[in-house]
Amino acid sequence: MKNIFMDKQKKKKIIIAAVIILVLIGVLWLIWRLGREPEVPLPPPEEPQPIFQVPSADLEFRPITQSPLTDTEFSIINLAKNFAARFGSWSTDNQGHNLAELEPLSTSRMKYYLQNIPRETSEQFMGVSTKSLAAEILSLTANRAEVLVGTQRIETGDDLREKVYYQDIEVIMVSSGDIWLVEEAKWQDKK
Repeated sequence: MKNIFMDKQKKKKIIIAAVIILVLIGVLWLIWRLGREPEVPLPPPEEPQPIFQVPSADLEFRPITQSPLTDTEFSIINLAKNFAARFGSWSTDNQGHNLAELEPLSTSRMKYYLQNIPRETSEQFMGVSTKSLAAEILSLTANRAEVLVGTQRIETGDDLREKVYYQDIEVIMVSSGDIWLVEEAKWQDKK
């Protein structure tokens, strides 16, 4: 009789354990379902928007209709934008730091130019912060590229007043093996 009673006890424990496992699986499944984001279908592609002017900032919006950039074009544009932003940013508090950062990106001719740029010797603070906004490849051959970078420059004086202006810079690069280096940079007239 004792064996039959123990068998009923074991069966009861097994059934309770199975029910607990099934309940846990159900709870985990419910948590997983609730945690997923619902799938939303993508809207159909829109027609290209017309070009329009933003009068307050004289900015122009043009929808992207070009083919994607090649890896080389992408590298060239990134180098030109990075170079322009660093080349155009400086302050009297940190003389030449921006130029030293550019040396690894430059040919020997450009390194010489960077090392010989006169430093500002003002007693009062002055600085310029430059952001690269856009870039356009003007010409590209197997070993030479010319890129026009549009920048926004913010000039700050010791009175902390800011003067914002826009200025393009032409960056000329040459390939050295598999890498591109800056050979020359020429600022255009301010806008």
